[in-house]
Amino acid sequence: MPNSPNKSPSASSSSLENLECWQQAKKLAVDMYHMSTNGNLHQDDILRDQLRKSAISIASHIACGREQGSASAFIQFLGSAKGSAAELRTQLAISRDVGYLSEGDYLDFEDKINRISAMIGGLIRALKKRLQNKTESPSGTQREQVSP
Repeated sequence: MPNSPNKSPSASSSSLENLECWQQAKKLAVDMYHMSTNGNLHQDDILRDQLRKSAISIASHIACGREQGSASAFIQFLGSAKGSAAELRTQLAISRDVGYLSEGDYLDFEDKINRISAMIGGLIRALKKRLQNKTESPSGTQREQVSP
C-alpha cells in the first residue's frame, strides 16, 4: 500500500514532499479546483481550465525540476514555476474583472500565489549560491558541477 505506515517513501519523494513551496503549490492547485467548481467560472470552460492548468503547473514544475538531478536544471524548472504563478495571477485578475471572482477571493489567491512565488525565488537564490560555491575552487578555477 502506498501510504502504509510500515513503508518509507523514497528519498526523492520524501525530499520533494519536504519542500514547503511544493506543499503550498499543491494546496493552491487543490484550492483552485474547489473554487472553480462553483459559480459563473464553472461555466466558462476555457478560463476555468486555464486557471486549473496554471495552478497545477506550479507544483508540477517544482516536482519535475527536483527530479532532474542537478541544481542548474532545478533552477530552470523553478523559473518555469514562477512563470506559471504569474500566469495564474493574470488569469485570476481577468476572472475578477469579468465578475467571476470576488475581490476578497482574488486577494486571497493573490496572497497565496505571491507567498509561493517568494518561496520559489528564495529557493532559486539558495541553489544559485550553492551552485556557485560548488563550481569554484578557492583558486578560482572551475570544478565539475554537483547535483543538489
